[in-house]
Amino acid sequence: MKHISFNPQFMNAAGNDLIPGKIHTIRKNYEYWKRFEGREVALFTWEGKPYRSKQKVFCIKRIVSVQELELHERGSEYRYTVDNRPLVVMRLASNDGFIYLNDFSEWFADYKPGKMAIIHFTDFRY
Repeated sequence: MKHISFNPQFMNAAGNDLIPGKIHTIRKNYEYWKRFEGREVALFTWEGKPYRSKQKVFCIKRIVSVQELELHERGSEYRYTVDNRPLVVMRLASNDGFIYLNDFSEWFADYKPGKMAIIHFTDFRY
């Protein structure tokens, strides 16, 4: 079974699921993630330092679908598209578990323009 790491901030209070409202996760490498569509994955956090400590699985989810997300950069401005349609960034951020747009922007600040994957855990699509 494929494992996907999550920051503890995205775990619910009971520590056994994602926080309410986090219906997907965004990752690099669309082609890689597309092959896991329909499969179950184990969501985990690290018990200590990433890659140097044990993984703690907190729930199992099924990847309902994987949607291609394109990140575009124009100067210092970023925009996101799905099927060449622009997305409302706050909606994307909210569905990814972020309360504040600034936190979402900082989280993805090191991502390079190009294809990414929206890994959906529900039937929702953009």
